[in-house]
Amino acid sequence: MNIIVNVVVKQDNKILMVQEGEGKAKGKWNFPAGHLDEGEDIFAGAIREAKEETGFDVKLTGLINLQNVVFNDRHILMVMFAAEIVGGALTIDGKEIMNVKFTDIAEIFKMTDNELRSADARKETIKRLIDEKVCSLDVMSNYNCKTR
Repeated sequence: MNIIVNVVVKQDNKILMVQEGEGKAKGKWNFPAGHLDEGEDIFAGAIREAKEETGFDVKLTGLINLQNVVFNDRHILMVMFAAEIVGGALTIDGKEIMNVKFTDIAEIFKMTDNELRSADARKETIKRLIDEKVCSLDVMSNYNCKTR
């Protein structure tokens, strides 16, 4: 199973979005997101992905939802975190990410699957955030077990 962390930042009725620069999703808008590195803490991975894709330092503020995604023989767990910007500055790498911007929520809800990566799932996540259906981060326990 793959784990993908997503970071959702809401400011002034807008959501921080990135435009994918590679692969099948090239050109589509998405939340800052990515796979965890081997052995990486899930919270640290989300913070790292936000920094790599947007240039912003973020503080995770809650767990919006978990999405169970199955593509043929691949199983992916999408972890959607709410976050706020605490530093850094907007940067765009131009390869993995083509653009970064705050997008009005109403505009996101008008986007189609051709414009927004996994549109239904992204819209569901935003709706949960707006409806304040966000769990405290302490619902996730973090254990680092070392083998001897």
